[in-house]
Amino acid sequence: MPGVVLPAHQHHLPLVQQQIVSKSHSKNGNIPYVPPEIIRIILNLLKDDKKTLAACSLVNHTFNLHVTPILYHSVSFSYPFNFTSFANSIIDESQRSQLIHHLDLSSFSTFGLQKSKKNMATIEKFVTPNLIIQILRYCTMLESFSISESLESAITLEVLQVLAFECKNIKTIDFCGLSSKQFNSALTSLTEIIGHVKISCYYENGIPTYSFQKVNYVALPHLKRLSFHECPIISETSIITLLAHSPNLTHLDLGGCSISDLTLDFLATETNIPQTLTHLLLAKCKNISSENIAALVNECKQLEVLNLYGDRDIATAISEYDLITILTSPSAKKFKNLDIGSSHITLNVLHTIQENCLALQHLGISKACIRSITYIDNLLKATPNLEYIDLTGVSCMTPLNIASLVNNLQKDHSLHVIEMSESLVNKLDTINGWKTSKNYSRRCYYAKQTHRPDRVHPRKLDMAEYGSESMSKIFQYYSFDR
Repeated sequence: MPGVVLPAHQHHLPLVQQQIVSKSHSKNGNIPYVPPEIIRIILNLLKDDKKTLAACSLVNHTFNLHVTPILYHSVSFSYPFNFTSFANSIIDESQRSQLIHHLDLSSFSTFGLQKSKKNMATIEKFVTPNLIIQILRYCTMLESFSISESLESAITLEVLQVLAFECKNIKTIDFCGLSSKQFNSALTSLTEIIGHVKISCYYENGIPTYSFQKVNYVALPHLKRLSFHECPIISETSIITLLAHSPNLTHLDLGGCSISDLTLDFLATETNIPQTLTHLLLAKCKNISSENIAALVNECKQLEVLNLYGDRDIATAISEYDLITILTSPSAKKFKNLDIGSSHITLNVLHTIQENCLALQHLGISKACIRSITYIDNLLKATPNLEYIDLTGVSCMTPLNIASLVNNLQKDHSLHVIEMSESLVNKLDTINGWKTSKNYSRRCYYAKQTHRPDRVHPRKLDMAEYGSESMSKIFQYYSFDR
């Protein structure tokens, strides 16, 4: 990346003027002028990776002008020395920093490696809070910021304050796997600065009732996407306060957080978020009740992605009644991705899906109480746009029934990935182009005409929406391999 530079004599010119200058130079230097429309077509046909784009930037000034904004739109790093080179380059060249819209620091991962104190000390030496603050201040057009557990020591109160108060264009904040007391303390201090929500509890006829007292302003109206995926250390009061200050969220990922019905009740009754929310992930939240989940979803008007996946037992599973409430909610006809795995999924629930959720592309019904493959077959016929289904632990799934299911699929049906248990996948053979697919994760698939079936259905929201192949390794792990 340090080798990609903007032409020095054109720094002060807008892109259109630069094109005119380039065209003028081309005429005088016997170099053929290539219209920008042609260049865009060429770039769209190329493999979209940093190495290819960096090579294109060296072709000539015109290619450089078109490629450099693409190169710097989203930047990520795996090693400290790359990050240091990047930091030095944007500090030396302020215009380059204005091209950055997504800063992804999640790639600093020691997962699968020897996580020694020496390795962590090396990372902390290069990636300091002061350096992150400096970069954030230079990147005035920054819209998205992502970070994972390996750099949580660099997320101090001062860094959070810059994100909250100085990054005026920030729309996406993605924290993943952060679990240190330092991070929790910094976030708690931030909520006190912006004005935390006071929660009062009183009893009516022995039943606890809560009231919320909010400040009369919001600190984060520009924030659209917020993720605390697998951040169990964060206090519920801090989460509630941040939700109160983010009234325009469209994407919310609280998967694996230590939240209770208090958070769901606050979202449903005290915020405007249900009116704007399109993506909601509450997977692996153990302390939220079936009734309050249904009440929140019933308030949402625009939901397209709803993930309630979890390893629930009979006592904590979402009930049939509440599932039907969810499946007849105002958003039901808009659902494209729905995962209700480990819930109390009955024939009535399947019938409700067939009637109300015809736009579904992804469906998770693991551990469903279905004893006949006929009902699964009828479900697939009613949802021709379905591309993925999770049938892990469904009682009627046997090798013979799977063969019947695949053979009965219409030729034009969109389904190409079925997720199942490893023990069942091991018993399957190739049928009509369907093949088994296993990787090093816990998840196994039966797939047709799919390059990476293990990258189809994430269990973490893709906040930046750059696709599974562009995710950092640690985000891929949390999304697909856990």
